Amino acid sequence: MFDFAMTAGLAPVNPVLALPMRHVHKAKSRERALSPEEIRVFLRAAFESNIRRQFKIGLHLILLTMVRKSELLLARWEHVDFEQAEWHIPAKHSKTGKPHIVFLSRQSLALFTELQTLAGGSALVMPGRGSLIKPFAHNAINTALKVALQGQDIPAFTVHDLRRTASTLLHENGWASDVEEKALNHTISGVRGVYNRAEYAPKRQEMLQFWADFIEQLMTTGKVVLGRFKQVA
Repeated sequence: MFDFAMTAGLAPVNPVLALPMRHVHKAKSRERALSPEEIRVFLRAAFESNIRRQFKIGLHLILLTMVRKSELLLARWEHVDFEQAEWHIPAKHSKTGKPHIVFLSRQSLALFTELQTLAGGSALVMPGRGSLIKPFAHNAINTALKVALQGQDIPAFTVHDLRRTASTLLHENGWASDVEEKALNHTISGVRGVYNRAEYAPKRQEMLQFWADFIEQLMTTGKVVLGRFKQVA
């Protein structure tokens, strides 16, 4: 900004150049991941809050499917295959620029079924307020999360942290990193990314169903039985 001001003759010098680099903020990668107990508190708070039903289901779906917020908000019913239990995210909606398949657990299918009723005939999975042809604004679900967590004794987190939460807990319980990376629709870097073209479809299906069962267990019993939540041979 000051460089432009100098070019335009509006400022004689750029005072920012006198600022020591140690004072310049460097962004740090987020590390927030919810514990099982925090997941239980979060989901119960969300479903007991007064936020829109679509947001309650949307937050739950993001946790279960490990998708990005934008991928859900832009989803259309033509992308959801109820018979095959698959959600096909087209390249134009994918951060990697490549199409991605999300394998849907029984619980995720049930949530999509309810969203279809709430959509009121819209081609969008989550049509925005007062419109059947436009999705919600991207910050709408962020605001809904903040409202849902008001008064809850839980450290702040973002919608994106739900993806890290799923990845962290699945990794801690023995699921292979490459399977998780494919489920998260990440681009695998380095030599592994060049030579590993596997999609791990069966394992991704199995993993996401185990994850959904684990979340359901948290919600229905309030307990975590780690002995039951592990990768099977």
